[in-house]
Amino acid sequence: MASQFSKTPPPRVSRWSEAANEADVDVIITLKPESVFHASGFNQIITSDPPGVIAPVNRKPILLVNVIRLLTAGEKSFLPDIRGYGRSYDEPSFASDLFGGILKVMTELGLKSGKIGIEYDSLTVKHYFRLSEILPNATFVDVTSKVHGLRLIEDPDEIANVPIAAEFATAGLTAMPLQGIRVLETGATPAARLAGVLLADQGADVFSLDHGRLSNGGLDDYLDRGKLLLPAAVLSSVEGIDIIIAGSEASARSVESQISLSFPAVAPGDVEFDLPPDASDDLLNALAGFYTDLGVTSKLLGRSVTYTPLPLCTVYAAVLGAVASMAALTDRERCGVGRDIVIPRLAAGLSAVGVLALDLEGVEPYLLPPGLLTLPPELMAEVPKARSDESHMIWLVNRLNPTAGCYRSADGRLLTPVTTVNRRLAIRMFELLGLYEHVKEMGIVDASPYDPASELVADRNIAVPQGMRNDLNIKLAALMEKAFSTKSAVEWEELFAEAQVPCAIVQDFPEWMGSSWARESGLVEEIAGLDLPQLGRSASVQSAQPYPPLQPGRRLAAATAATVAAMAAATTTSSKVQQHQSGAASAKPLAGYVVADLANVIAGPACGRLLAELGATVYKIDTTRPDHQPLVTIIWAGDVGQGKKSILVDLRTPAGREVLERLVAKADIVVMNATDSGTERLGLSRAQLAKINPRAIGIQVSAFKGERPSSHDDRPGYDPLLQAATGIMSRFGTKDMPLLHGIASCVDYLTGYLGAFAALVGLQARERRGDQKGDWTETSLARGAALVQFPFQAGPGAATANGPSAIGPSATARLHQLTDGWVFAEATDDLSEAMQGLTAKEATEFLRERGALVVPVLTIAALKQKYMDKPSETVRFRRTKCDGLETTALEPTWFRFNGQNLAPVAAAVPPGSSYTEVLSSLGFTSAEIQTMLTEKTIGQPNWRHLAEN
Repeated sequence: MASQFSKTPPPRVSRWSEAANEADVDVIITLKPESVFHASGFNQIITSDPPGVIAPVNRKPILLVNVIRLLTAGEKSFLPDIRGYGRSYDEPSFASDLFGGILKVMTELGLKSGKIGIEYDSLTVKHYFRLSEILPNATFVDVTSKVHGLRLIEDPDEIANVPIAAEFATAGLTAMPLQGIRVLETGATPAARLAGVLLADQGADVFSLDHGRLSNGGLDDYLDRGKLLLPAAVLSSVEGIDIIIAGSEASARSVESQISLSFPAVAPGDVEFDLPPDASDDLLNALAGFYTDLGVTSKLLGRSVTYTPLPLCTVYAAVLGAVASMAALTDRERCGVGRDIVIPRLAAGLSAVGVLALDLEGVEPYLLPPGLLTLPPELMAEVPKARSDESHMIWLVNRLNPTAGCYRSADGRLLTPVTTVNRRLAIRMFELLGLYEHVKEMGIVDASPYDPASELVADRNIAVPQGMRNDLNIKLAALMEKAFSTKSAVEWEELFAEAQVPCAIVQDFPEWMGSSWARESGLVEEIAGLDLPQLGRSASVQSAQPYPPLQPGRRLAAATAATVAAMAAATTTSSKVQQHQSGAASAKPLAGYVVADLANVIAGPACGRLLAELGATVYKIDTTRPDHQPLVTIIWAGDVGQGKKSILVDLRTPAGREVLERLVAKADIVVMNATDSGTERLGLSRAQLAKINPRAIGIQVSAFKGERPSSHDDRPGYDPLLQAATGIMSRFGTKDMPLLHGIASCVDYLTGYLGAFAALVGLQARERRGDQKGDWTETSLARGAALVQFPFQAGPGAATANGPSAIGPSATARLHQLTDGWVFAEATDDLSEAMQGLTAKEATEFLRERGALVVPVLTIAALKQKYMDKPSETVRFRRTKCDGLETTALEPTWFRFNGQNLAPVAAAVPPGSSYTEVLSSLGFTSAEIQTMLTEKTIGQPNWRHLAEN
């Protein structure tokens, strides 16, 4: 579509044609922001959908812009020929994307096989490849110096517009947060390749070894996504690399400013584990307690050990590696020095079991929660039937804790409401079901569990439903089953969503991938040129919106690959860093940065804890009147509260808002787990945060959001809910008997770490730009639940690897039950019959003699007992005492920088214990602090102020 803009072009427009002629090329194509502005006068630069200029010999240049900016371009540009690409409801489109538009123009000009001038100094490798792909017969010539000469100021209007050009050049070049970062991915392990995907999705140029197409049902297409796939000989010659991603073996850095990343099975030099560096997830999962401690409800089936097909160690390692590399990249802007980063995959897996490995002593008895899903004697008689009848198993589980059960709707589908840990949500659920009056008639009360007086009603308190009497739970479950059977699953799901109560239809993974909201939101994407859909981006940054469509990996011929390698060497971010920065790296890469953590439960607080482990100063802000029970706020905080300064604030008061705004004003990162309406209620929506602190990076951890808006954006959720909605519960159980797969290990912790990744992607972009402009970043429980299942994009896996009786992926790689325990072994033959009657020790010796890899199946308790007093480099526990609390927790070993584990952070303090330190640091006087305590603007540690009511 051509613009009818009739302004007289300035003299420099004709100089573009002259420059093409002098450079002995037929046409110059530029995507460089400064050059586009120079040639067209158009400065609406967004790199995710960039404009471009095509300047042929003997013809005025042609401007290509996104069709939604066509009107603006017509008003601003002095070129008469402006064409729009992309999609719009209002304007017809010249081509589907920028490169389709370039192809059409070049075809129209008859120059598809001509000599094309491009600017090597600024053209991204991905853009170069797209050009060479659409114009395979063209010859490309570097005209960087010629274009630079063109831009020497001569026209009067150029002098006035220099500041504008520079400003928009900077903005354009950094719109994709990792644009300009070059990654060399030499590792072939899934962890290395998945880490590369995370970086490529955010705009990094990832050069990867071309592995060819393996027989894995399309999974290679996902792991190669967005990468430039080079032959080994060419890959080794690529220069200008910022981050090297190796596999299980470390890769040496060639320059000091580079960052290297590797993923061995265990910490280098750890002789405790007799495993090769590339040991499988199946072996590591056995050692991490995943086969024993994630089966919360499967134990009712008589299975103390159940195989999980989820590659937990790999996925956690990849995400932690991406987090660590972003932290190192951020710090490199200050000191000019890179780091050697090692993420032991076993340690990464253990980072997912923090609350399961936690022991907390010294908590007041009335704050201690009852155990989850304990089987009462009156239901013991139902166990045999439940083990043979899936529907009866659901019936039984519902009666253990009705607020976290599965219920059949009128159309026969299962729904999962999740309200156990939040009293407000539990009450609202019973109101929706029309049962709240029945609940009260049964004698069930709503009493604050933070008041010691609540102990008197502990067996009938909806605020702690897992502690209610068995007879009440049995009656409640029956009432709920009857109520849910009156409407369809979709009707219930929509009613619950409207009331902001977590509830989801139980689905399997293929059903979820095909759901309309997963596609609408970008959680699942169609990739041009590929047959199978893929998971979308796991994190997003607002300044990059709208993101460009995801692209398949580009497999390059040797000649083209060599050209790409030469282009990569033409400019190098690493060398620029060395020229402008120098100094020693701090012990931890985020030292000096400040985080305000307003999140609750596990995912959001785990994000804050991870940032603290990397060196940030983290202020944890909680409400003075929590709806969540002490299991969440006090017990789980023993893990996710580590390394934080804690304060309880009543944000409903003006004084409380003042405390919050002062904290947010000093923060580099603000962490929230909330829906969009929740961030508004906090007063920290994107616009509100930018007003309080325009340099802050906000990270919103939500439940269902993806990269794009969808119908599910404002729905609340918890880890179990997303397990149900995305197929994890169906995979661990069955479609008709979904089973919970661990507390927080599958979704919550991973989502929190993805939040840290998103926040640090935004932070490093801010530091690399040097403009101190903040951003808004996002991830969600849905993204975490999807990523942990990434292998199943290619298929469901072996039948023996799924369900409540799963033993492993094959007859030669499986669990074996021995006379005194279990082992997991990977052998060349099925040796199960030969091991009948052997002890675990005897079976281990037998298997190793035959060349098999074998490890014991350990519980988390066994890990703790073994490594508490004799820690290894990979598995360590620590006991700490703080303010009357004695905490036993895993010691972080998942981040190794320059050959050493990062020093552990301080133990978690009782929530609210840091109020004097925090308020004083914000400039409040002792008298003001006392007034806030008296007026209950600030709460007492462990919410003791609630006991006074």
